[in-house]
Amino acid sequence: MLKDKLKNIKCENGDSIPRYLTKFTQCWDELGSVGLTVDEEELVSLALLSILKSWHSYQDSINGRGKLPGWERLWSDLVQEEIRRNTRDGSSSKASGEENCALAAKAKKGKEKGSLFESTSSNDGKKVEK
Repeated sequence: MLKDKLKNIKCENGDSIPRYLTKFTQCWDELGSVGLTVDEEELVSLALLSILKSWHSYQDSINGRGKLPGWERLWSDLVQEEIRRNTRDGSSSKASGEENCALAAKAKKGKEKGSLFESTSSNDGKKVEK
């Protein structure tokens, strides 16, 4: 049931990238708390598959790489791309940028404190159970 929830997460119109990715992080952590694991690469793939259609060219550029980025790298890249798009379109506001930074920091802090997974250089950046 939780894995279905993860697969059914969609980016809704009006969702910021950090808000969208936080949905995945929260579900991923819920799965881990009941002993179910989801490979980080699968999480990245699911996030890319369910992003808005307006992001499909960016999605194609990520999928065209030899190897998918890790979760934290994807998060960072998508937030930077959202800021770039908002700035280019003239729709960026200081409040929106601050919200993105705050949500990104909150999610990252939550992952460091409460996640059942950790990433280390000794395991090629993959998430492993603590």
